[in-house]
Amino acid sequence: MLDPSDTIAAVASPPGPGFRGLVRLTGPDAWAIALTGFSADRDPPDPSARHAECRAGWLTVDGLRPCLPATLALWPGPRTYTGQPMTEIHMVGATPLVQLVLAHCLARGARLAEPGEFTLRAFLSGRIDLTRAEAVLGVIDARTPAQLDAALRQLAGGLAGPIVALRDRLLDALAHLEANLDFVDEADVDPLGHSELAGELAGAAVEVAALADRLRSRDRPEGLPRVVLVGPPNAGKSRLFNALLGRDHALVSPRAGTTRDYLSAPCDCDGLTIELIDTAGLDDARSGIESRAQSFSADQADRADLVLDCRSPDTPPAPPIAADRPRLLIWTKSDVAPPPDPSALLATSARTGAGLAPLRSAIAKALRGDAADGDPIASTGARCRESLCHASESLQSASETLRLGGGDELVAIDLRQAVDELGKVVGAVVTDDILDRIFRRFCIGK
Repeated sequence: MLDPSDTIAAVASPPGPGFRGLVRLTGPDAWAIALTGFSADRDPPDPSARHAECRAGWLTVDGLRPCLPATLALWPGPRTYTGQPMTEIHMVGATPLVQLVLAHCLARGARLAEPGEFTLRAFLSGRIDLTRAEAVLGVIDARTPAQLDAALRQLAGGLAGPIVALRDRLLDALAHLEANLDFVDEADVDPLGHSELAGELAGAAVEVAALADRLRSRDRPEGLPRVVLVGPPNAGKSRLFNALLGRDHALVSPRAGTTRDYLSAPCDCDGLTIELIDTAGLDDARSGIESRAQSFSADQADRADLVLDCRSPDTPPAPPIAADRPRLLIWTKSDVAPPPDPSALLATSARTGAGLAPLRSAIAKALRGDAADGDPIASTGARCRESLCHASESLQSASETLRLGGGDELVAIDLRQAVDELGKVVGAVVTDDILDRIFRRFCIGK
């Protein structure tokens, strides 16, 4: 485990040349190290000050003959991001200069920060919880406006707030339950309303299960929304796939069964980058390889954020798959025949390009609307889904035990398990391996 009492330093500006470079320090000696060799243009910063300071001046740096123009921003603890004194040294963003300033700080007692160590200290000091720590990484890694919005909502407590509130309610219920167990003969202990508590726990189980289900499709390292083309053979999926990409990526043939494996490629839809996936046609497969290809199609559809259900004039509808996934009904060959129900089917033609722009807009609208519901970022989903599932199961078990008249000690065991699992989500219950798995994905300086 890293020592949080060390003073750490790192380059916090983007790599490469820029208008401004930034070296960040935090720890007990952050101010003293940053002020070493610094001369202010006016009154020098007071190392014992209890308020933030910002001073322009000159920094004498080892290995650099002229003094370096620099600005120091200094914040005293504990009301900082890390909960410790912090300093930022701002200078011209030339890479050699930034590295010299970093070496200057390291030579005076700072340690080079590990990936994510600044945010780790924010968590350890209680400034943020684990979901907000992951949201910091989500903001940095966001590739689309929807991903950025989701990360910012999570950073503002959109995920942790409801879970912390629910966990607090469960702790109150658990305390009441255990008081009844320990002091059953005391006159001032309120009797427990089993029926009311059972209903509350059942509702909490449904709430947690719904959140776990939303996390199911978020466990993707690339983080792009998955849009999957499904439909019967020769429904025009591969041609539509190529048309949306703007290039020939999938093999197109009038012969049924040309697509055996699935293909994927990034695709822009009204400024939203998606992962577009073409799959094999769905029908009553006869051979082993066709059956295998269709199992791949079903698997991709089950993991989709949005399904494009393709229909055409010369093919019957495909067997339904991934019924719980959001979908758009697409008529793929409007140049051959108009759709039978224009109000339900989006008419497109890969041959003429008709309907492609409205389709891209519909895809972006569907996905952005889905993201606006408050889905957590992918990294949080990957970590928390199992804990939320276990918490939901424990709450449901506690509710059933109460309804069946089981012992309060059995209910207390399930409640304690649910409280611990929810604690893992927000970081009230945490282990070193969980912290390592989260923060090793950060870049140095964050």
